[in-house]
Amino acid sequence: MTHSDQTKGYALFDLDQTLIPWDTQLLFCNFILKRMPLRRLYLLTLLPLLPFYKLLGSDGLKRVFLNYLWGLSQEDLDELAEAFVDQHFPETFYQEMLDMLSEQKQHGRTTVLSSASPEIWVKPIAEKLGFDHYFGTQVEMTPRIPLFPDLPGGNNKGSNKLRKMQHILPDGFDTKNDILPNSFGFSDSHADLPMLHICEQAVMVHPTERLHQEGKKKGWELRTPVRPTTGKRQFALACLKQACGI
Repeated sequence: MTHSDQTKGYALFDLDQTLIPWDTQLLFCNFILKRMPLRRLYLLTLLPLLPFYKLLGSDGLKRVFLNYLWGLSQEDLDELAEAFVDQHFPETFYQEMLDMLSEQKQHGRTTVLSSASPEIWVKPIAEKLGFDHYFGTQVEMTPRIPLFPDLPGGNNKGSNKLRKMQHILPDGFDTKNDILPNSFGFSDSHADLPMLHICEQAVMVHPTERLHQEGKKKGWELRTPVRPTTGKRQFALACLKQACGI
């Protein structure tokens, strides 16, 4: 059924490869490694564990990957994240998607940025773009980041996005059965189908095949802003370079 407690609607945005053509986890890693080259040693821990991806799961692999931030304090990270956003906004973002975000604001919709990337940089990105709310993956600080930090609340991905944003949705909204009227969801990935399904309409940005097929059935809009790379191989090579800080 359609929920009617909210009239102006919501605009729910993914971040990586939706508002920006990159995975910001790799982009931020690249930013840190260029400033602190010795942290490239994190690869000595990450690479041997990559073959065990299925065993580790996305949460476990993310904990291992984040060891490049080992020992940094919240203050350190806040400063670095601000510099990171200043470096990449707006040039690295899809201008077409920034325009769509602006359009959603003009319609008075409640704008929400929800990403699986750590809140370390999701927060300053959301603030820079003027989102009403933001959600990212929380990373353990004790008070500095441990070698393999825990992710309190889990990876902000899939249905977990709905759980985290439940408190900003209309009272009594059922994420399994209700639909937000006059609301739009934006994503590139089928992992965001739970978030897209609660919106009256959705926009797919260079979607994965599974998302594309689902979107065609539902008549969702397709957007293909110009990417900085051509083809999957060139994109993968660029991501590899980012992970190595080169």
